[in-house]
Amino acid sequence: MIQQAQAGLEVSDAADELLSWEALTVGATLEATPEEVYAYLQRAAARDGGTVQPSADQARLLADLELTIAVGDPERETQMRELDPDDELDGAMTVNFGGRDVAGVKNIGDNTYVRVGAQAVVDDVYGGGEAAVARAQRLEQDAAQLPDSLTAARNALAGNWVEIDPDRYADYAAALSEGGGDGVSADAAGRMAGALIDGGELLTPEAQWEFVEALETTLRSEATLRPSGEARGAELVTVTMASDDARRALAPLLALLTAQTERFGLPPLVDRSTDTTEPVEAGLEIRNGVLTAATFDLGQFAGPDAGSLPLRLALTGGSALSLNPPDPADGQLAPEDLTVALLYLEMLDERREADDGRADVPGPMQP
Repeated sequence: MIQQAQAGLEVSDAADELLSWEALTVGATLEATPEEVYAYLQRAAARDGGTVQPSADQARLLADLELTIAVGDPERETQMRELDPDDELDGAMTVNFGGRDVAGVKNIGDNTYVRVGAQAVVDDVYGGGEAAVARAQRLEQDAAQLPDSLTAARNALAGNWVEIDPDRYADYAAALSEGGGDGVSADAAGRMAGALIDGGELLTPEAQWEFVEALETTLRSEATLRPSGEARGAELVTVTMASDDARRALAPLLALLTAQTERFGLPPLVDRSTDTTEPVEAGLEIRNGVLTAATFDLGQFAGPDAGSLPLRLALTGGSALSLNPPDPADGQLAPEDLTVALLYLEMLDERREADDGRADVPGPMQP
């Protein structure tokens, strides 16, 4: 009992230290090998009737998935623990699969900004061959030649942050699929736009506060805490809590993961139809008096025989992602400008192909 009380005080103080910054960063990863993820997905598919069968490539993507979310006080002056739920937060999110960022979303004030890395999408997500990756690289390089009248489109195609209209994601996807040549299929463009929509919903003020409050409330709840030793310089604490409390704490992330798995044709990581009443455990890590990580095994929410799939949340005070907007002088990206820019790049590519002198230059050095 004394150990539990001491652990409870330690965790509460560690959460206070984490929220003493003006921003909070959460990095979410699955702590499993591609083989372990594949086995978990196969069990999930079997429970779901076997209508959707996972692939080894899909398991690799999930094993490599790195989701980073940062939220903070817009004025960068007030500690997170001093803010009220009515106070607005700025937020940013990026997704990558073990390499360059594939996509990112920012909600700064009333404006939304996105970033899409064409090369990373082709290479890391869709496993494009050498020719496809070279084309994606050339797309980013050629974008630098777009005129100043297409500044926003130039920045977008070069993989930089641009302001967009969040109500027109479908139009951006259509522009990419219709004007992207053989580099961006309609299916891929739609999924990219959908991924950004999902990320944008996670960054709404309501969702941001829901996540911060749920995490804080869970750590200060009537959960049972017990010391679990040390590892890699961190004190370990095991938390046992009601499944409803754990689901509430993870709700925004689980919603995003569920939407993404459905979008890419994967069986659900968490069976939402399973009414798990058994207590749920989480592992906490405390370094130098600051809460630095929380690990939840998603298999606990997925029903019997689900197996293990640990979701690790790395917690950092401060913002690991810039919460600053790009230069407002660059303007908002219009889908129509994106269409014009892609047509311009297509003409540039055709002109390059028609250059008689091009064949005289070794392949990797062709202009």
